[in-house]
Amino acid sequence: MNFVRAAATALALAWLAPGALAQTSPALKELVDAAKKEGELTLAWGEGTLGGSAGLKIFEKQINAAYGTNLKITFTPGDSMPAMGNKIATLLAANQPSVSDVYVAYVRTMGVLAPKKMFLAADWKSLGVPESAIEADGTMVKLVTALPSILYNTKAVPHKPESLADFLKPEWKGKIASTPYAANFDMLAAKDMWGPEKALDYTRKLSTQLAGLIRCNENERVASGEFVAYFITCTGNDADDLIKKGAPLAQVVPKDFAVVGYFYLAVPRNAPHPNAAKLFTTYALSPEGQKLVYDQWGSDLDILPGSQTKKKTDALEAQYKAKLNRFDVAWEIANEAGNNAWSEIVKILARK
Repeated sequence: MNFVRAAATALALAWLAPGALAQTSPALKELVDAAKKEGELTLAWGEGTLGGSAGLKIFEKQINAAYGTNLKITFTPGDSMPAMGNKIATLLAANQPSVSDVYVAYVRTMGVLAPKKMFLAADWKSLGVPESAIEADGTMVKLVTALPSILYNTKAVPHKPESLADFLKPEWKGKIASTPYAANFDMLAAKDMWGPEKALDYTRKLSTQLAGLIRCNENERVASGEFVAYFITCTGNDADDLIKKGAPLAQVVPKDFAVVGYFYLAVPRNAPHPNAAKLFTTYALSPEGQKLVYDQWGSDLDILPGSQTKKKTDALEAQYKAKLNRFDVAWEIANEAGNNAWSEIVKILARK
């Protein structure tokens, strides 16, 4: 943990009286008591999510200080978000406990999983979670805002990219990458964005320009100059840690694809410690929890008061003189045209 993170944690803990947040509502007090009986929380997701093992140690300290609990968080680095979702669903079908008490995933994955009815509903509002963050009949809660972007090497690009259309120009040929899972192309192909035909035509042309496909956690390959840019990124803050370390990287939201997506938290129906999981989720959506989420993951939920990410979304709307398109789970479920086109886009990109 660096000095800045340690100082921020110390400040947060300094003013929080033990158990202070537990007294805010009867429903929350009841949840805290139930979580105390469980005594632990088992979490599994990618090491880069919410600060991984180091970040979750801070969550453990702050949650226990806030609610007067003594929860022990056990973290195991896990599979990708879609793979983890499938694993939890398979275990649920077999009447086996989930490998993680809390599931975190992007809007597309949540849209795919929503019809499976695999998450517990909760009266999040009575627990203090802002109503604007609650979705899917109380089974999913928005956690952070994502701004899908272009990641590029500032020393290697022929010029600063400004749009997705830029990458069809000759000077980019054989120098750029996309993702094997066509991250966020389902949004690009939506009827209220480019539409399926335009997105498919773009992808066919783009496939002849690409030098390869990389995953969203392989940003070092852009920093090294193996690829001068990759897009569409998963979150828009994929390479923040590398940038802070001085890597020659920058991220830009393309003017022809300025959108907002969301990452969500949900509690699997087969969670071994469902009350501790709900308490973790409740804390993550509190003002104190959102500050910690931002510190550990580089983003928070821009629709909430005090959001730091809102500065970015406001600046983008001012720059492009338009409201950003916002895609949540309900929208994703209804995005049949975009999702069908996405399946074909994945195949087109894989031919490279």
